Order: sequence, then structure tokens, then C-alpha cells
Amino acid sequence: MSEPEVTGNPLERQKMTTTLWSFFESGSKDYNEAKSKTKGKIMYKFSVPMPYTKDDINKLLNINNNIEKSKITSLYFSLPVTNELFTGFEQHRNFVNKEWDYWKNLIEHSLNKGQDFIYLLNNPARLQIENENFERQMEKLDKLLIELQKIGCNKLRIAEHKLMSHIEQNYPYFNLYASTSFEMKSLSEYRNFMIMHPSVKQIVPSHDNIKNFTLLKNLKKMLPNTEIELMVNEGCANGCPNRNGHAEEIMDRHIMYNNSIILSNFYFKKTFCIKLTPLCKLLNSNVIYPWEIEEYAKLGIKNFKLVGRDSFSKFDNYLKSYKMYLKGIDDIKSIKNEYINTFIHHLADNDIFKNFTVNEIKKYLPDIRYFKKYGYLCSSRCGVECNYCYKYAEKIKKIYIKKQEAAQKRSIPVCVINKAGI
Repeated sequence: MSEPEVTGNPLERQKMTTTLWSFFESGSKDYNEAKSKTKGKIMYKFSVPMPYTKDDINKLLNINNNIEKSKITSLYFSLPVTNELFTGFEQHRNFVNKEWDYWKNLIEHSLNKGQDFIYLLNNPARLQIENENFERQMEKLDKLLIELQKIGCNKLRIAEHKLMSHIEQNYPYFNLYASTSFEMKSLSEYRNFMIMHPSVKQIVPSHDNIKNFTLLKNLKKMLPNTEIELMVNEGCANGCPNRNGHAEEIMDRHIMYNNSIILSNFYFKKTFCIKLTPLCKLLNSNVIYPWEIEEYAKLGIKNFKLVGRDSFSKFDNYLKSYKMYLKGIDDIKSIKNEYINTFIHHLADNDIFKNFTVNEIKKYLPDIRYFKKYGYLCSSRCGVECNYCYKYAEKIKKIYIKKQEAAQKRSIPVCVINKAGI
């Protein structure tokens, strides 16, 4: 079923809403047809952050040459706060002070390399637009959208209803993607969202939906023609109460040093949050490991997102992590000696995850098949009726202590266990 055309006419939008309800009701048939097409060889599509030089873009895309089951197919990006076209709807993740022409050339280079390009207007710290500032912000936005349109960029990822409505009604040229920052966690929320914004082409579900296979299956069934993209290596703890706070720390608490923005409190807060989170909750963090991708493909989900754009000062490390992730989908044996933190962005510095290889820890990680069956109950049973992850945490803790003791006997420096984080 084709999606309704975007229009700003209220009567047409009313017709569109009626059509959308029919779209929901017919979802079962379309879903079954889509699911049948996943049999056989599956190509997984990945979006990754756009690097900040042409050479690094080329290095990144060269990964595709040696990968069979997966491909990097899109790059995402937003301008730095210092740029003349910065609108205020972006997250402050880009700290490289360059003019628009520099970034325009990189975007055009990415497009010429056959990549889709997604511009990010997904600042969760700006979810409430003040009416008195709206017109001023829209003037900035209009300038940016005109420039993006000139170079053939037609995809935007958005995290605010008023902003999305404005672009729907005034810029039908753009394909709109819904950011995970909307934090929708129920089918009712997704359904109501699509009634408000029926032109949306792609949704990135909340981090906390990743292990809820029941919701994902029904979401795909309800929206068979809308792409579902899942974040795979974010690693935020399930149910983290400080998630938007982390984003605010990135975007609002920075200092200028040598013409670059240096993060101050964000990394302290992130590390503090992680150290206070029990290991059992970190094991159930919002991560999809390479060997688990196939289970999501069975739902008809083939779009995935790798993160890391706030860490491009360590680009070579992230280049390796992206490469290892995609190689691991092809053959898990190829990554068995990689440390598990290679695949977890926010937990990369955790003492446990940076001291175990995939081969050492995989059998002690919660099985994705368990979450396929019970994942929809995690938020209401964890630690009370269900201790599944807790049992694995205790096993890993004991093995880690033994590993630490063995290393001390050999006089090898090791990390100290943070008991609060275990």
C-alpha cells in the first residue's frame, strides 16, 4: 500500500488520517508478505556517523568491500554550534569549527559515494519550542533546508512535534525520520504519532524497546511500509533515568579550548551513572550484538544504526568497532578475540566489558531468545519475579574476580572492581 502524499491542507490531512486507519487495519496481510521475503540471504543496512574528512569517509566506506551480509548505506550528521547555518535543533555533538562550504563538500562526497545522507535535527534538550522564539528559529531552519535541498539532501531525523509539523507542511521535498528521542514505548504512542505525522518514513524506537520483541513485531505489523531502524551499540542501561540528561550534558555543559569544544560534566555524569548501575542491568543494556541481528531480521527489521559521533577524536577506534561489528555478523569466529566493549559505546570503559573477549563472555551473556519470549515483561518483573540477568551477573562477577587474582599472581596490572557497579 502506498503512503499518502504529504500536504498542509487540513481537509487533505483529515482524509489522510482516515486512510491511515485503513493502513493500520490492512497491516497484517502486508506484514506477512514482508516477512516471507526475509527468507534466504538477508542484507542488513547500517547508518553510521559521517566522518569529518574525505579520507576518513573513504576509509569507512571501504569496510563494505569485505563484508557480505551487511552494508553501510547511509551517513548521518549535524553542523557544529559555531556554524552559520546551525539552527539550535541539532545536538551539539560536532565540535569541529568549519564553515558551511567545508561540510557541504563532505555531504556531496558522501552522496557521490552512493550513500543516503540524513541531517539530524534531533536535540532532545530542545523538545519544547518557546512560541516567542519559534519564528526566529524557523528563519534559521529555512536557510539550512534551502542549502540542503540544493545539494540533494532530502532526509531529516527529527525529535520534536512542532518542528516536524512545520517541515511536513512547508517542505514536502524532505523525507522525515522520527528520532529515538521521542521516547515512544507503546503501540498506542506509535499509532498516535503516525496519525499526527503520517508522512514519516522511518522510526527509531526508544532504546528500551530493543529487547521487547512483542512490541517490535506488532509495530512492524502495524506499520509494514514504515522503516524501523534499531540502535545496536548505544549501550545505555535499560530504563536509565538520566538519558536525556546525558544529552543535555553534551549540548549545554561545554567549554571552549583552542577553538574546540571540550566536554566537561557529561563524561563524569555518564561514568557516574554507569558505575551506580548494577551489572545485571548493564547485561540487559540496550545493545544488540552482531550474533543477535538475525533474530531481528526474522521480524522483518533490516535497518540498524551504529553510534559514536561524539568520539571522532578516536576515529580509528570507531572505524575498527564498525568493521568488527559488521564482520561479526558475517562470521562470529572472526571477532571471538575482540573485547566485548568493542560493541558497546557507552559501556566501553566499564571494568568488566573491557577485560573480557567475546569468546570468554558470550556464553555468560543473557540469551536473546529469552527476550524474544519474555522481553515485553522486563520493565515490570526485573529483579522481583525475574532474576535471569542477575544469575548471569553473579557468574561473570566470580569469573572476573578469578581472572583478576590470576593476573595479580603474574604481576599484571588489572582494573579494580567497582563493587557499586557489580
